[in-house]
Amino acid sequence: MVLAKQILSLLSIFTILLFTQCPKATSARTPALTPAPTPTPTPVRSSGPASDSPISISELFELSLPEIGVQKAAIPQSEGAKVANKQLEGIEHKIDEFKAVLTKRQGEPVSEASKRCLAQCQENLEDAIDGVKMSIESINGQDLKKANVDISGVATDIETCNDCFIEVGDEHEDISAFSGWVKGVTSECLNNLKKA
Repeated sequence: MVLAKQILSLLSIFTILLFTQCPKATSARTPALTPAPTPTPTPVRSSGPASDSPISISELFELSLPEIGVQKAAIPQSEGAKVANKQLEGIEHKIDEFKAVLTKRQGEPVSEASKRCLAQCQENLEDAIDGVKMSIESINGQDLKKANVDISGVATDIETCNDCFIEVGDEHEDISAFSGWVKGVTSECLNNLKKA
């Protein structure tokens, strides 16, 4: 009976200490209605029984995740992001095909201005392929703002190729049609990302 009373007393003291210390630690660290502080390094727990700086419960939980092997769950892609990825893969495939068309055209007799445009277009197409890959990486990384910029860059690269031929007066239907197609698909892609 005496032992039970001692255990009950110890539990009561522990509970009182726990409830009196936790609110002080939390309120000292995050005052009400103030902007969130800039991120600080993760606090290190002391090896002794008591720590000089209190650690909140959420910090203890975050610190324990790697120790128990729990990883943050990946956020599943929305349907709009999945469709945008498929569209970008299709654009990349079509750009590769179009590069082959332009390479054949370089062997044909054309003016010096057209040769410069063909060379520039090859660079534009390479940049567009890089843009497609970066767009897909951005979507997979949930960075939709960057994906929007990258996708817009793809359309701009293809349009720059077409503009070169227009400027030198050697406009080609296939280049113009390809530029229009890429512009349309990238526009759809951006609309799908808005749904993401």
